[in-house]
Amino acid sequence: MSEERPGAENQANATHSAAHAARGGALAQIRLAAGFLTILPVLPRADAEPETVVASFGWFPLVGFALGAMLAAGNLLLTRLFGDALAAVLLVLTLTVLTGAVHLDALADTADALGAGTDRRRALDIMRDSRIGSFGTAAIFFFLALECVALATMGEARRAAALWLAPGLARWAMVAASWRIGYLRPEGAGTLLVGSGGDRNLSRASALAALAVVPVLSWRALWAYAVAAAGAALLRAAYRRWLGGVTGDLLGAAGELVEVAVLLAMAAI
Repeated sequence: MSEERPGAENQANATHSAAHAARGGALAQIRLAAGFLTILPVLPRADAEPETVVASFGWFPLVGFALGAMLAAGNLLLTRLFGDALAAVLLVLTLTVLTGAVHLDALADTADALGAGTDRRRALDIMRDSRIGSFGTAAIFFFLALECVALATMGEARRAAALWLAPGLARWAMVAASWRIGYLRPEGAGTLLVGSGGDRNLSRASALAALAVVPVLSWRALWAYAVAAAGAALLRAAYRRWLGGVTGDLLGAAGELVEVAVLLAMAAI
């Protein structure tokens, strides 16, 4: 029997990894991202490889801008049928339903956890609790109210641009807020997403966000991008200072806060 060369095992492992990567290509990564962020039945039937799950995080903005495109199209119909105010409410409702309100729940949990101050263990326990407290209830109320009013104050064309940008920039902010920062739980939905692949995911997410401005390029859209970037940076710094890292709830809350900030920025000027 011939002796196996020392590098043969490494080469075989590399070939095996390449085969897994081929099976978990961009389409599988995008399907995973859409499955994480929406209620649409798009998840692959087979379990995804860890590398595919990690890489799916970089596609989050693409899913956000796809949601934005659906909302912008719906805006054309709803505004003509119901007028600005009711159309705004129905559009916010549509986004809430499509996303399964998962990030609203994250926002509520994060708001409740603020009551724990700098006690990390208590804050994490509060975020794990399925019940919503008074801070969380208030956060959801004001978030939905601000989004509805901001959209209602815009004209049809500006509202379409805002609807296109806000969901995508919100999902970009989730990637940006997690860049090179620790995950606070040993297991959970964000364990694989946050950590390895952070630089690559942020680069991909940022490239997608940069391309998305082209259809609505204007000084107002650039202002919205500046607000989103500042919001993501501030939230990342706040999370690091508060608890020393992030959780899935904190990232979901970051997305919601940046989303409403973008809508307010588009409505203000």
